[in-house]
Amino acid sequence: MERNRWETAIRCLEVAVHPGTGDDEVIAAVNGFRRTAEGVPLSQVCLEYACGGLPLAELARFKETIDRLNRENLELRRKLAVEEAAQSATARRLDEACRRIFELTEEAAASQRVAEAIEREFEEFRAAYAKAIDEGRLAAAAHLLMLKATAGQEASGTRRPFSAFLAEARLAADRAAAAVGGGNGTGRRPANDPGQPWTA
Repeated sequence: MERNRWETAIRCLEVAVHPGTGDDEVIAAVNGFRRTAEGVPLSQVCLEYACGGLPLAELARFKETIDRLNRENLELRRKLAVEEAAQSATARRLDEACRRIFELTEEAAASQRVAEAIEREFEEFRAAYAKAIDEGRLAAAAHLLMLKATAGQEASGTRRPFSAFLAEARLAADRAAAAVGGGNGTGRRPANDPGQPWTA
């Protein structure tokens, strides 16, 4: 409403200062401006017209509101910058924590593999040790049986002649050589070979 009022007052002044306006029309236009402006100075009329017809007091309040909003905007920007810096620091710490967790996971996996290898080696050693113990027991039992048999023969008074032990030893050596090289290593056939008679 005020804008229409100021527009009418300024239009009256335009008519008053126009070169083609007569004296009577100038006086009428000036009187129209006075009635329309109702004592408001021309500078204020122009200012309020340029500001959309708002009164100066309302314009001052509007300017204060704009200034307050600008200050709040600056404060919010400052807080936002602080929050962004804090978030960046938190993101860096999270990245470092993730990297450290990955390293620890890799180290734990490597330690697990080493522990499993050690456990396998220990199981293999325990199995080999148990086998050696069993073989040792069997050998001891066989030796004990042989001692008992020898003691029994001595007790009965029947001894085998030395020639019998010698023949058995020679026969065992010939068999071993035949198994390895197909002969006894002397160029002669084994002693128990009935194929051809022995010759010097």
